Amino acid sequence: MIVEEGKVRILAPNVNLKGPGKIEGVFYNRAMVFNRDTTIFLLYNLKVKNALDALAATGVRGIRIVKELGIETTINDRATRAVEIIKKNLELNDIEARVMNKDANALMAEERYNYVDIDPFGTPVPFIDSAIRSGKIIGITATDTATLGGRNRRIVRRYLANVRASPQFVHEIGIRVLLGYIGRMAVRFDLGIEPIISIWHGHFYRVYLRIKRGVARANATLEKIKNTKFGGPMWVGELHDFSFLNNSKVPDWLPTKRILEKYMALWKNEKFFLFYHIPSIASELKVSTPSPKDIIKKLKELGYDAYPTQFSPQGVRTNASKEILEEIVKSANISHWESQ
Repeated sequence: MIVEEGKVRILAPNVNLKGPGKIEGVFYNRAMVFNRDTTIFLLYNLKVKNALDALAATGVRGIRIVKELGIETTINDRATRAVEIIKKNLELNDIEARVMNKDANALMAEERYNYVDIDPFGTPVPFIDSAIRSGKIIGITATDTATLGGRNRRIVRRYLANVRASPQFVHEIGIRVLLGYIGRMAVRFDLGIEPIISIWHGHFYRVYLRIKRGVARANATLEKIKNTKFGGPMWVGELHDFSFLNNSKVPDWLPTKRILEKYMALWKNEKFFLFYHIPSIASELKVSTPSPKDIIKKLKELGYDAYPTQFSPQGVRTNASKEILEEIVKSANISHWESQ
């Protein structure tokens, strides 16, 4: 069947509509449109010269990079059937790209790119070493979110970390474990990492990073990877490049433009390590849960930074102490009863 996404049309032998379920053969995953839109958004604002779509399947991401941004792109998949479909899809869209039929790690070991994209089925671990040495900027998807969040003990073997996160923090912890792992792999080669955007959306995590060369950059990266009260090691630095976000524009043609704009508003203020989960604080105090919007408003009135977060609609990121939050939550309950 032919599907449309962004400015391209794609021949898709199999279509997966709901997320990370298993489909045999080469398939198009409609649940990952937002994932691919973030790539177009990133590259639209960074203006890179060349890119690699290393695990391409139907080639939709790489084909969009060529068609929508005009970037010289290599589209690779080790499956011969996938390569046949990629070539048909290039013809369907009347564009040209270099198509390779190689093991992704072998290709990345041989060549260097401004941007390397890794979108595997499951864990990205087998491709991370090669990606950080091949790309100046890398985009990496992980769909093994349960493992990264410490909800199964594969995290110890797969990401060399030991984490037991509370349910409300599991997704931010998961992303920080992923960034910490990538950073630890990078420093072995005297490389450092700088996150550009870190995303949790539904069933996947997605991180975009600059790879920086040199011992000083590697040391700076190590300083931001620590053990915390939840375990570790994990990334404790910023999740986003705020300068990039504040100077970026969302392209008008993206299928998920409105969703991306909502995320942008969150990312731009997603500062500080972790957030406060207001229902948990209210539960500890044995009081009703006030609106996070009201909490944020009150914190700002008191002179603190306070923002919502992508990781929980009930979360508040702030530089205020937990004791301040507790006083505000208690005061909100008193005000509520006095107004009755």
